[in-house]
Amino acid sequence: MTEPPRISVVVTAFHRRKYLKGAVASVLNQTFPRERFETIVFKNFDDPDIEAYLNANQVRHITSKPEARPRTMRRVVEESKGEIICFIDDDDLFTPEKLAFVDRVFTEDPSLGFFHNDFVVIDETGRPFERSPFSQIGPGVYIRAGDGRRRPVPRNALRLGFNSSSVSIRRSWLTTFLPYFELPQAEWSDALLLCCALLSGYSVLAGPAKLTCYRYHDSWSNIVQYSLDTVSRIASMDDRNTDVLVLMEELTSDTPLEPLVREDLTYLRFHRSLFSDRDDWTPRPRDFIGFVRGGLHQRNYSAFYLIPLHVLSKISRVEARKAYFRLAARFRQVSFQKSASS
Repeated sequence: MTEPPRISVVVTAFHRRKYLKGAVASVLNQTFPRERFETIVFKNFDDPDIEAYLNANQVRHITSKPEARPRTMRRVVEESKGEIICFIDDDDLFTPEKLAFVDRVFTEDPSLGFFHNDFVVIDETGRPFERSPFSQIGPGVYIRAGDGRRRPVPRNALRLGFNSSSVSIRRSWLTTFLPYFELPQAEWSDALLLCCALLSGYSVLAGPAKLTCYRYHDSWSNIVQYSLDTVSRIASMDDRNTDVLVLMEELTSDTPLEPLVREDLTYLRFHRSLFSDRDDWTPRPRDFIGFVRGGLHQRNYSAFYLIPLHVLSKISRVEARKAYFRLAARFRQVSFQKSASS
């Protein structure tokens, strides 16, 4: 009988084709033995060229309907066989030693349930920035098994879920939390995945090893140009993310994680008040305090302009939105200038 793979690598492509073969190639080009891991591509489009490449390299691929998200957590569990599951988005890359490192940290710590490695930020051509445009997690964070329910956790704990291409998890705890991922608002959520890991009774580790290349480009996650379409997309993301955080607030009730979730939820509601027609939220004085705390623990200092924009939106939401995009474009420009000059 063939031994099941130790690691399952889940690659996700949602509409985007441009970088997918590069992402898969980086997974196949590992120092970890090929027979000890499997690669599964979840996508929501047909492309004969990409499918020929995947078939030639013996990579399984599963295609969903064009309007559907290609990956759901239950489908991941059903289709994969490895005890360790690593995720990678279609536009990112693994370094060659990624899977060997992941195998080692999970082997050395049987209590480990969630591992987040650091990453290098690259541009559309694959060129790395000398300095990341993003605030980093730091030298490392280790949250012991069970501490998510019992003891205060680091204030930046909820940031450990950023960039799913840096995330690896142990399958055994995930099955317990599958029902939450089947709720409409949480079909797929990196934040919810981290939250469940912190509540799972397993330990959580964020390490400084740079094992992933995170591609920074104009897409759903990097929007700085004002248009009605862009406003609509941001509103959709804000609505979905708010619903996920409300669910996380319920899950973390009476745990040390609850105040951290509440702070992030307050921050997101300020953001959402600029864009979403669903917004029916009026902030209270304590919400402003929570917003400031949330911004500080995320090191997202540029977000503090949301408070005056929130006030401006009560006079003219259109002008508040335009001001938001001008500021967002300026902050991105400054961030890239600093990255290039460091």
